[in-house]
Amino acid sequence: MGIQSEQSQKQMMPQKMLQSVEILQMNAQELAEYIRELSLENPVVDIEEAAAEDKGKERDRKLEWLASLDEQNRTYYQYDRRDKEDYMNNIGAKEGETLKDALMLQLIGNGYSELEMAVFEYIADSLNSSGYYTEGLEAPAIRFGITEEEAAACLEVMKRLEPAGVCAGSLKECMTRQIDRLGEGYETERAMAENYLELLGKNQLPAIAKKMKISLEQVKKAAENIKKLNPRPAQGFDSGGMMRYIVPDVTIVKFQDRFEILQNSYAYPGIQINQEYLQMLETDCGKEAREYLNGKIHQARQVQEAIEKRGFMLLNLAKCLMEVQGDFFLYGPKSLRSFMMKEAAERLSVHESTISRAVKGKYLQCSWGVYPFSYFFSRGLKQPSGNLQEKEDMSAVRIQQRLKELMEEEDKYAPYSDQQLKERLEQEGIVISRRTVVKYREAMGISNSRGRKQF
Repeated sequence: MGIQSEQSQKQMMPQKMLQSVEILQMNAQELAEYIRELSLENPVVDIEEAAAEDKGKERDRKLEWLASLDEQNRTYYQYDRRDKEDYMNNIGAKEGETLKDALMLQLIGNGYSELEMAVFEYIADSLNSSGYYTEGLEAPAIRFGITEEEAAACLEVMKRLEPAGVCAGSLKECMTRQIDRLGEGYETERAMAENYLELLGKNQLPAIAKKMKISLEQVKKAAENIKKLNPRPAQGFDSGGMMRYIVPDVTIVKFQDRFEILQNSYAYPGIQINQEYLQMLETDCGKEAREYLNGKIHQARQVQEAIEKRGFMLLNLAKCLMEVQGDFFLYGPKSLRSFMMKEAAERLSVHESTISRAVKGKYLQCSWGVYPFSYFFSRGLKQPSGNLQEKEDMSAVRIQQRLKELMEEEDKYAPYSDQQLKERLEQEGIVISRRTVVKYREAMGISNSRGRKQF
């Protein structure tokens, strides 16, 4: 052991800059929470909620925008609580009702003992996200001091409840129990669910017909009936978790003759410095009190400045996107251009890391929907300029959109293979590899040609 000196270089960030970076990374909800916490910790900070008059102006501008949209978009934005209740009624669940609530409600008043009700509740709590019970019988038997046969009897009671297929141990059991409830005449469906679910998932209907020694038409009809069943009985019920609402930080409003950028500053409260404390500094309040108040006022003003810088950066970033992605805001996702954060940083004369922080967790609303800011930064694929009318890189989003269109237009009885899709894109001047076609297709959740084929 000994004392020795050592030279090293460390990058130190001033507290003011550190706070500015921290606030820049916050989305509207996080910033609102941060401001409210600050008001509790710092006595000189008064929070100022957006005035009703300002909110009214903001609302009127948005209503003017919505009035200029087509009927489809207008209907979407006017979606209200009544529509949600109709949806929940259609799927058999009430708004806010969990699957456990629905199951236990069906069991109450049927003469079951307290022990049985406790076992029922344990099973309901143990269901996975699909509504299946996969824990086995040993766990409830040990927990409640009963035999596995008694636990199995309780589980069987729950398997007969609604929705059909709930508490099943597997997809096969879930489907067969739903088929059993359909009554007689569904023997083909039951046999397929019991023995050929994997082939059915791969859309290999001719193979199923051959193995079952029945006609392809019978298999097609049975497959259609099976597709009407619910493989996830828990679907439509409240998960019991906190619902997260997206609050856009910027709205780009499209009017008939112009665009307007609205910063949603009303989503978080403003900061004011308490006047009484400022007046106190002008009196003889003592050295300690003066130092304390000066520190707290300095902190509040730093936060005010950081929030202003955040708003300025988001506004400039939105203007930059308007300039580069103007066709997107006019014509939709098909017109999204390739654009990198590095390019945005050069346009705004800031570091690329600043753009990355400004984009993180933030959303932009426009007439096409609500998008994360990161959506507008897409790496393009270099294309031979001689084949394209537009001499620019094509964004991955545009290529995916074109792939989707090709698959929607294809012959459903002879869908394109990935190689054929690659060749079709090449004919249009879009040069990508077959592997990239597979990657984009899977990213969109679309099956391969075998899975898309109709018989």
